[in-house]
Amino acid sequence: MIKKVLKTLKILLFIFVTLIAIGYVFEHISRFYFDSKRPVNSEFVEVDGRKIHYKKVGNGNCTVVFESGLGGDYLHWQELQKKLSKNYTTIAYDKAGIMWSDACENVSLRRYADDLKQLLEKTDCPKPYILVGHSFGGITSRLFIKENAKDLAGIVFVDVSHPKQLEKSSSPLKNSVQPPPRLLLSFLNEIGAIRILYASTPFTTAVPQEHWFNKNVKTYFYRIFDGMMTELENDKKLMKEASQIDDFGSIPLTIITAKYPNGVEGARDKSLEKEYLEIHLCLQKDLLNLSTNSRQVFANKSGHYVTLQESELIFNEIKRLAPK
Repeated sequence: MIKKVLKTLKILLFIFVTLIAIGYVFEHISRFYFDSKRPVNSEFVEVDGRKIHYKKVGNGNCTVVFESGLGGDYLHWQELQKKLSKNYTTIAYDKAGIMWSDACENVSLRRYADDLKQLLEKTDCPKPYILVGHSFGGITSRLFIKENAKDLAGIVFVDVSHPKQLEKSSSPLKNSVQPPPRLLLSFLNEIGAIRILYASTPFTTAVPQEHWFNKNVKTYFYRIFDGMMTELENDKKLMKEASQIDDFGSIPLTIITAKYPNGVEGARDKSLEKEYLEIHLCLQKDLLNLSTNSRQVFANKSGHYVTLQESELIFNEIKRLAPK
């Protein structure tokens, strides 16, 4: 009996190891193929010895600057860029460690500000700037805003993070939004499990599974993963730094706040969902205090991805803020 059990276990172990090996080979062949689609060299600038990838479109007399959230890459903004480029210069970029940009060990608002400032200067983006930040982009852009206030025609914060959101959340709420351990996710990423997962399940239900956004995450998660996890592991540090920058002066500021009509995506505990929404709406209102010239716009049909669900709200605010 024991021999039969051991034999069965050996067979199962062999199958398991074989599947891992197949998954690993499949994943890395996929990576080799998708890496071959690397953007042309003219879409990179060097900052402090690192390559930063960007996409600049349009030729207007001011520049719309897109700042992505956690793990967000330049493609997140492609539809808005295409629409806005008819009248404005637009630039989206990959932050350090995301997509095509080189990683950097220094994770601080100082580095984010320096990276963005040098990027705009080296790509000859005309001033003034209109900065559009989504999600965690409302944290990473704060020092840049403070130091370049004279060059900003306006700011559009799209359902952005608030520096005190973790501080105000209960322990159960904080635990509910924590991702699995990095080591486990890294292993699953290396053996192709995450690619297979996103082939059958959308990254976000804000848009259909066949939408380019979900396809992009499935294709390039391996190029997003390390940078995203690095930001997540430093979120408390970055939020603490951001909390020291609480005055944008009189820069025109629009806070676009999602109303989450269908609830919070992925939330299973209704009491925690209620807590999150109460904190979120309260802190979104608090963001208005960043500027003496601020206003709030509600995205009544959107969850967190207002950028995908009601991008016309962002377009209209940029048009309103742009120099005439």
